[in-house]
This record gives sequence, C-alpha cells and structure tokens, in this order.
Amino acid sequence: MDLKKVLESDCDLYSIILDDYCTFEFRLLKIKEFNLFNKLLNGNIPAFILYEEIFNICYLSDAKYLSNTLPAGYAITTGQMIYTLSGGNTGEDFLISIAKEREANPLNSIYEHMRCTIFSSFHSITPVMIENMTEKQFIKNFVAAENLLSKSRPEFKRLDLEKIYKEIYNIEEPKKPNETVKDNIYINDAVSLEKELGYWDVQDAEQRFLKEEVARMNKEKLSKSDLQSLDRR
Repeated sequence: MDLKKVLESDCDLYSIILDDYCTFEFRLLKIKEFNLFNKLLNGNIPAFILYEEIFNICYLSDAKYLSNTLPAGYAITTGQMIYTLSGGNTGEDFLISIAKEREANPLNSIYEHMRCTIFSSFHSITPVMIENMTEKQFIKNFVAAENLLSKSRPEFKRLDLEKIYKEIYNIEEPKKPNETVKDNIYINDAVSLEKELGYWDVQDAEQRFLKEEVARMNKEKLSKSDLQSLDRR
C-alpha cells in the first residue's frame, strides 16, 4: 500500500480479497470522477477499458507493480465494483445508503449535536474537516462554538454535562429535607419529552421510566387509588 497515496486520497478506504494471495486496497471515485466515467461509459468507449482505468486511479498502490501473472479480469472486475459502489447503483440502493448513514449518525446522539453546534457557529468548517480533527480539536471547537452561540443567541442552551452524567450512570437527585413526594405522572407526549430531554433518545427515556415504575411498584405497597392511577397512564 502506498501510504502517501492513502493520505492524499482523504477518503474512506476499502479492501477486497480475491484469493489467498491477492488483496486490493482502494478508495471510491469522487463525485467529479464518477460523473466523468459515467459519461464515458455511455459513449462508445469499451467498458472494460474504463473499468481498468478506474481501478488504476482508485487502487492505493501503484498498478504497474502488479504481477504479470495476475489475471486481467481481477483489475477489471474490481474497477467495475468501485464504479458501482461510487454511485452506479439503483434508486432503491441510493435510498438505502441514506438510511444507513442516518442510522450511523442518529439525530439525537451527542456526537451529532456537537457537530451541528460547530457547523452553526463556524460556517467555514465542513464535515470533512471535522473527520480530520483529533478528539481534542473536536472538543475544543465544540466548546468555542458553544461560547459563541451563548453570546450571540440568548435562547441557546449549552450541553448539560451534569444531566448527561446522571443519565448515563443512573444517578438520582437527592431528596431535599421536608420535600413532599409527588406521584409521578407519565406523559406519553413525544414532543414534550424531546423538549425536556433534548438530544436524548425519547424511547430509551420512556423505557427507563417504565423500569423505574416497575421497581417502585415492587418495593411499595400501593393503595387502590394508586393502582387506578397507574391504570390510567
């Protein structure tokens, strides 16, 4: 593998094992590159020539050093696969790719919240720039973004680190002296919960609440009115 070529590509890396002795590391075509080859493939140039050229461009080593005994079909087949993965797929596959990316970057995750905060503050920063940051740089830029938004937008709220810590480690707030215990009211309202919990997953919050209710029911002797109240939730 040509490490200089890997660093210059600035892309996700892929690998394919064709047999016990042959493994190719490669990147995908960039949008500009894909559009060019897509036009050429719709012309009169033989597809196998273009697929081999795609392989030569995306292969993360120098193709001229490949063994002369290597079957020619290996490079052509890999080039065709690179073209397909780069965008030469069906509309359904395109939508599935979006769905997979959404799953990998959930809307309510802390990471996505931090990324969006940075984007909202520093419009010159791109997703690629964030991917190339170290963790310390990412945190530093996030805190700077929070500070900027706190000064420029009065309605902006900083990340509640204490609340997150208590959520993660299931730490309950200590009861104040002479504090009256009120009945918990289960609000099955996604909008209200989202407003209260922010980026936390609402369904997980609901499940945690229900588990706490079950634990409380097992420990306490409920009155008839309490049971009727729970039935109405």
